[in-house]
Amino acid sequence: MRFSLAALCLAVSLPLAGCAKQGAPEQVADAFADAYFRRADQEKAKEYTALGATEMMDEELRGVAQIRKDGYTPAEAGVEVTVRRGEATRREQRVRVPYEIVVKAEGAETVRDADVELASIRGAWKVVRVGLKPR
Repeated sequence: MRFSLAALCLAVSLPLAGCAKQGAPEQVADAFADAYFRRADQEKAKEYTALGATEMMDEELRGVAQIRKDGYTPAEAGVEVTVRRGEATRREQRVRVPYEIVVKAEGAETVRDADVELASIRGAWKVVRVGLKPR
């Protein structure tokens, strides 16, 4: 009886172990937002993208290629960025995640609203569109 109870507990708990939100759209959006908005690391952010967002990252990477080649890194800019996620919403097969981006530099603070849209592509959530506008 002891063995069957242990087996039952294991059988019930194993599927629950997979319920962690690994790869959930919000998790992917947060990883993208951290890389792109907070650390200004387009190369890392690109790992979370597909379609139009990948094209946007490629274009930005071409634009910063020379200064990155010269050794300039985002950490040298002396900018403090805070990223706050809002409530995710679903629309058909996509998930939209809003963010508030607060940038502090040289004594000034700028607030922007970001709109990150994800789609499930080949079974994995990817950022497919990024919108950013000043407040």
